[in-house]
Amino acid sequence: MNFIKTHKKDFIYCSVIALLAVAALVLGIALANKKSEEEQSYYYDKKCEVFSMENSNFSRGQIVFIGDSITDGCALDTYYGALDLAAYNRGIGGDTTAGVLKRLDSSLVALEPSQVVLLIGINDINGGVEKDEIINNYDKILKKISESLPNTEVLCVSILPLNDDLESYTGISVAESTETILAVNPEIEKLADKYGYEFVDMFSVLADDENRLPKKFSPDGIHLSDAGYREYSAVIKLKIWE
Repeated sequence: MNFIKTHKKDFIYCSVIALLAVAALVLGIALANKKSEEEQSYYYDKKCEVFSMENSNFSRGQIVFIGDSITDGCALDTYYGALDLAAYNRGIGGDTTAGVLKRLDSSLVALEPSQVVLLIGINDINGGVEKDEIINNYDKILKKISESLPNTEVLCVSILPLNDDLESYTGISVAESTETILAVNPEIEKLADKYGYEFVDMFSVLADDENRLPKKFSPDGIHLSDAGYREYSAVIKLKIWE
C-alpha cells in the first residue's frame, strides 16, 4: 500500500474536543449500561459540531481515524506521533455503523484524507442490531467513501474481541456478542475486498485462545488499555507505512 508522506504535521487542538475526549470512555460505559439515549445523542451531536468547526483549519491529505469510543478514547499523538502526516481523531463514544454513515460527509469526506482507519460495529452488536443491518450499513459507508474519495486508502479494521469483565456491569452476553463478532468480521473482509480496501484482522491479533480480549489489553472488557493501544497501533502503523 503506497502512502504519500507530506512531511507536514498539524497540532491543532480544540478545548472542546479535549473536554469531550475525557468523557469518551465514560460515555462508552454509560451506553453499555443502557443509560439514556439522550446522553448519547447529545454527545454525538456535540462531537459532530466540533468536527465541522475543525474542518476549515485542518489540512487535507492527512489520516483520519473514525469509529466509536475505542477510537474516541485513543490519544493519537501518543501512539501515532511519529507519522509524517497528521492524524485526526473522528471517533465518537457509543457510535454505530448507522451513526458513522450519517456523519460521513462532515466527519470524513470534508477532510479529503489520503488514508482512513475505520473501526466500527461493536456497539451495533452489543445493542442487538441484526447482522444484515450492520453489514448493509458498512457497505454503504465504504460505497460513500469510494465514490466521494476515489484516491483514498482505507483500512477496514475488524471488530475487536471482548472479555467477561463487560458482563460485571452490563447485561451484555459476551459469549453471544463474540459469536456475532466472529460472523460479522468475515463479512467486513469481503466488503473491504469488494471496494479494493485492506482488511486488518485485529481480532486475531488481540484475542486469546478463547477468543477473549486479555485483561492486560482492557480495563473493562471492551475498551483498550495503554498496552492494548500499543498492540493495536503497532499493527496499524505498519499498514500505514507500507
